[in-house]
Amino acid sequence: MDSKEYWDKKIIDWEDSTRTAEGVSFIERLGARFRGPLGARSRIAFEALDPFVHGKTVLELGCGSGYFAMELFDRCKLAHLTGIDLSSRAIERAAVLAKEPGVEKHCTFLEGDAASTAGYETDITIGLGLLDYLSPEELTKLFTEMKSPHFLFSFAERRPMLMRYIHILYMRSQRCPKHFYYTENTMRGYIGERFEGVQFVRAPDLSFGCVVHNIPR
Repeated sequence: MDSKEYWDKKIIDWEDSTRTAEGVSFIERLGARFRGPLGARSRIAFEALDPFVHGKTVLELGCGSGYFAMELFDRCKLAHLTGIDLSSRAIERAAVLAKEPGVEKHCTFLEGDAASTAGYETDITIGLGLLDYLSPEELTKLFTEMKSPHFLFSFAERRPMLMRYIHILYMRSQRCPKHFYYTENTMRGYIGERFEGVQFVRAPDLSFGCVVHNIPR
């Protein structure tokens, strides 16, 4: 299956597994036991974004159903957030969440290929988990076309860790059409020299994940 078909089939089950066990498939209930690093990823992202994003415009690529966006709104007073995701099912759910009081006028969710829609002029572009599913060519395109002066992304590092090998087996069992692991050096190459102050953030509870951003301290 192609990427859109995969995510339309997968996204709701995957998201629900991180929030509740009700109505979730067995494989995702099992996978949820290994998803502690996702919480660490969000924690690191929020620490970097707050207070930088207050009063700013945000573009979130690979936004899923908008759960991260909603929490960001709870924590920060954003001028506007545009979320883009390949899955129509995720965007349908996000549109419902965006009707919450105080959010609906400041949040827009759109269906689209995140790898080709980085050209929005916003203060910052973010994406948690997105880079894992972009090829080297798509990464180069993303950072070349990005109009935001600042960014925050996460990616899966190519490191010799048991958890990463378990993750590889999981991704193969789900027949994911594409998934990639990158090193810091290769990621620096894709980011290029346009952006200053690039930082790579790691933590023990982040496992083989890494957060990269150029948000001023």
